[in-house]
Amino acid sequence: MKPKSQRVQLLIDLAKRKEEAIARQLANDRAKVEYDKNKLNELKEYAGQYESERNLLGLSPYLTTNYQHFVDRVQQAIHQQEAAIGRSEQQADMTMRGWQEAKVKTQSMDWLKNKYKKIEQAQEDRKEQQQNDELSMRRFFNNND
Repeated sequence: MKPKSQRVQLLIDLAKRKEEAIARQLANDRAKVEYDKNKLNELKEYAGQYESERNLLGLSPYLTTNYQHFVDRVQQAIHQQEAAIGRSEQQADMTMRGWQEAKVKTQSMDWLKNKYKKIEQAQEDRKEQQQNDELSMRRFFNNND
């Protein structure tokens, strides 16, 4: 039967793979947050350009109304994008917590493996010492006979 430290190592390997998978997901989630923020900035710049153009154009009342409806739709898109950022950030936070939990689990298993290794090494050292003592006693008694 394999020593406990080797059996725990299998669990550690599985836990590390899970931790790495969550870390990749976290990177994707953070990239999504950045993408959403960039998209929001683009929408705000777009809205700002149209707002400043409206002031410069001196539009007729009919066109001003249509123009205002368009600007309102852009503002609505901005609000939707802000909500999307909130959802993306929330998802990234949840993934971060999952990654932290996976990391703690991996570290705990690694600590346990090291503890088992120390115990196994101490047992091996005692066994070796016992064998050396036994060999020394045999030599002593063989030399005295």
